Amino acid sequence: MESRFKATGPDGNDMTIELLEFANIIGLERAVAGRYSVLLLLELYGGTQSGQMNPAKIIHEIQVLEGMRECSRLKPALLFDRKPLQGLWHKHYLVDGLPSMATNLRRAINKYGLPWLENVVAEAQASGEERVLTEQDISQIAHDAVVGHWERLIENSALTGEWIIFAQHQGKNYYLCLGRHKSGDEFLRSQIDAICVREFPFLIDILPRMDNQAHDPTSP
Repeated sequence: MESRFKATGPDGNDMTIELLEFANIIGLERAVAGRYSVLLLLELYGGTQSGQMNPAKIIHEIQVLEGMRECSRLKPALLFDRKPLQGLWHKHYLVDGLPSMATNLRRAINKYGLPWLENVVAEAQASGEERVLTEQDISQIAHDAVVGHWERLIENSALTGEWIIFAQHQGKNYYLCLGRHKSGDEFLRSQIDAICVREFPFLIDILPRMDNQAHDPTSP
């Protein structure tokens, strides 16, 4: 397979073939051949090698965007409407681990409250009786707060996670990089300017010009 890029490891060895094989194994090449940045590939490879990322979850959301899968449990793709990422799109993917689960459950509690408990309180108030919560009640409240809320988020395709950042050009999606809510938009933009714009020059016409951008990012 002819490569669009050449990659060298920290030890100076050529990693191009290894990265291309990885792209094939995880299904990235099959899904969007020629439409993913080397930056995204390196992030997927590094995250997988470190054991901190499950690439299947990212590929699943890409396949949804490509119409290869019917549905996603996460929020739909959204357009960035502010600088410095204005004009690009982002799609959430679900991150492994307890912090991600805790974030989703916290959002669910803020959004849905505690329906089972609220129903019990409403029934007690309507009947005028004094109700003392039992150990079984506490267990049910906990179940509703965790399992119930997770099911509600799935049902409403409202799970949140980190970002797959992509551009749309001539009716196709071009996948640029991964982003975290804590990454900082300026940092993400600097990576896109340094790597992705060189691979996909049409990004110049999509991305807003930044105040500190003195020259075309594709020029030396």
